[in-house]
Amino acid sequence: MSPSSESTEERITRLHGQGIVDLHFDLPMFLYDNRDRKNVLASDFLPEFEAGDIGTAAAGIYIEDQYIPDKALEVALGQVARICVEVERCDRFTICRSYAEIKNAREQGKIGLLITMEGAEPIGTDLNLLYIFYELGLRVIGLTHARSNATGSGGVFAPSGSSPKGLTAFGCELVRECERVGVILDLAHINATGFDDILENTTRPVIVSHTNARKYYDVERNISDEQIKMVGARGGVIGINSVLVSPKKEDSTLDRYVDHVAYVIDLIGIDSVGIGFDFFEFIYRRWSEDERVKFHQKFPNVHFIPDLLHHGQARNLTAKLIERGFNDGQIEKILFRNWMRIFEELLS
Repeated sequence: MSPSSESTEERITRLHGQGIVDLHFDLPMFLYDNRDRKNVLASDFLPEFEAGDIGTAAAGIYIEDQYIPDKALEVALGQVARICVEVERCDRFTICRSYAEIKNAREQGKIGLLITMEGAEPIGTDLNLLYIFYELGLRVIGLTHARSNATGSGGVFAPSGSSPKGLTAFGCELVRECERVGVILDLAHINATGFDDILENTTRPVIVSHTNARKYYDVERNISDEQIKMVGARGGVIGINSVLVSPKKEDSTLDRYVDHVAYVIDLIGIDSVGIGFDFFEFIYRRWSEDERVKFHQKFPNVHFIPDLLHHGQARNLTAKLIERGFNDGQIEKILFRNWMRIFEELLS
C-alpha cells in the first residue's frame, strides 16, 4: 500500500509499529500502594499500553511526603520490589537496564520498563546507595520534585519564588558520580540555579523527562527558552508533559500539547523533543474530594487533556501530529527515535 492511499488510522498503526517511548510514568508508587493486590500491571495497565502501542516506559520511583524522611529508602525499595514481582507475573513486560536490553525487548514485542527516580530522597546523603539502586536497575535520576532535599531544590508551580540556592555539595558529588557510572541526569523539576549547576558538573547529554515550555505555561517548574537551548546544545532531549500545557482548563488540549512540541522544535530542532506524558489521572480519580483539594492547593492550575488521559489514548496524539502537518520521520523522532538515540549513547 502506498503512503498516499493510507487512511489516518493505518498511518498511525504504521508509525506506532516500533512502539512509543514515554519517559515518565508514576507506576511504582501505584504498584506499592496496591501491594495487597496481584497482577496489577496486567489488569490495570497492560490493556492501555497495548491500545496505545507503548514499547518502552520509564517507571519513576517517587516518594510521597508522608514517607519523608524516615521511610524514603524503605518505600523506594518496596516500589522496586513491586515492579519486579509484577513483571515476573506478566510476560508482556520486562525490566531493561541497557540500550541492548531495550532494543531486544522492542524487537521481541515486549514492553520494556526503565527504572527511574523522581527525587533523590531515597539516597539521602549516602552515595553508596546510588550503587545499590544502580544494581537494582536505576538508569535515570531527577534530583528533586517540588521540594528541597539533600541535593538541591525543585522549581515551584508559580512564575517565581523558587529557592535561589543551587545544588548542595552532596548534590554536585551525586551528579558527577551518576555521569561516571551511567545514570542519565534528568533535569525535570529542578530549580533554575540547580539546573545550571547540573550542567556545570557534567559534560554528557542531559534530559528533561517531562516538562513544558514556559512560553505557554509560565511556572518555574516548566522550562525557559534559555534552558531549552542549553539542553539542545548538549544533544539532550526534552519530553513534553501532558498535564502542564496550560494554566487554563479550556486551553488544556491536544493542540496546545502539540504547540509545546512545535515550540521546542523551533528553538532547538526535531532531534531534541520526545514524550514524557506524566499520566496520573488514574491516581487522581481514586482520590477523595479532600485529597483533590489538598493537591490543587499545592499544585494549582494542573489540568488534564480530556483526550490524552492515559496511554491508551496515545493514538490521539499521533493523529493530531498528522493533522498539524508533521511528516513520518518527524513523528517517529518525537514518538521514539530521539529517546532511543539517548539510550544508545548513554546506556551502554
